[in-house]
Amino acid sequence: MLPLVLSLTLAATASHEAENPLYKSLLDPGLTVGPDLRVKLPPPVMPDGLDAAKQKAVIQQVIGADYDYAEFTRKSVVAPSLLRIRDVSPSDPKAPSRGVDVYFVAYGDLKATDDEKFLDRLVNTGKGEGKARGLNREELAKRQIGFKEGDEKKEGYGQVEFDFLEKVRLKITGHAMWSKTADSVVAAAEIDPRFRGDPEFPNEWRPIVAEGGAKKVGPPQPYGGGGMYLKITKLAEPGGALFVEQHIVFAEPTGWFDGANLLRSKLPLVVQSNVRDMRREWTKWSPGK
Repeated sequence: MLPLVLSLTLAATASHEAENPLYKSLLDPGLTVGPDLRVKLPPPVMPDGLDAAKQKAVIQQVIGADYDYAEFTRKSVVAPSLLRIRDVSPSDPKAPSRGVDVYFVAYGDLKATDDEKFLDRLVNTGKGEGKARGLNREELAKRQIGFKEGDEKKEGYGQVEFDFLEKVRLKITGHAMWSKTADSVVAAAEIDPRFRGDPEFPNEWRPIVAEGGAKKVGPPQPYGGGGMYLKITKLAEPGGALFVEQHIVFAEPTGWFDGANLLRSKLPLVVQSNVRDMRREWTKWSPGK
């Protein structure tokens, strides 16, 4: 959800919690989803440092009776993925909190995440049509936002504008941060609440309505409350396998879908397409390409 255009170089680090403050904050104290409301994103199901047997046990627990283990870990672009959509508490009645969790296995080399060009493609997977731009140091400095020394190559800010499920146009400014260990990579991102009401880079949404066969975009309304992280963990078995999990929490204003449950009806196909695109990116990567 909500990709940012970033070019990042990752160095192996001791732990994601130590090297990725944004990721750590999403876990605890959590994401701001409303006035005085925070939601903690779930910890990753696949910790670093597990052997092959324990990794397999984690995957079997995740898929349960939904899929056979061999089928779920099959080396194929069209292998299954698992999507879970849930209501989240605490929640603002005017903009209920939703959670989306995605799990799948891809095949590739974790070293690919050291490649800036590959990272750009991977981050942009599923972006579709829309606009995106990064924020420079001068624009951030005007808002008293800066990078800690050493974080410039693993942290970034950017604004994206895109249509969500053909019903809502989102224009949001986000903060993203990457970290890497010997076993995994974590990418964390949030809609930065410091840009709420910003004159140049506001966080806002607009309804999309059809009038006379034409698409019309309504007036902007403030928006806040969205965050996610993606964790890619190298599996000991099968060879070359990567376990990917993505955890998303966001506020869904009641005006978005007028009570229709579009997440459960439309999101599965969107996620399936994004998973397949990401798998294709891994198969295309080679050193220096």
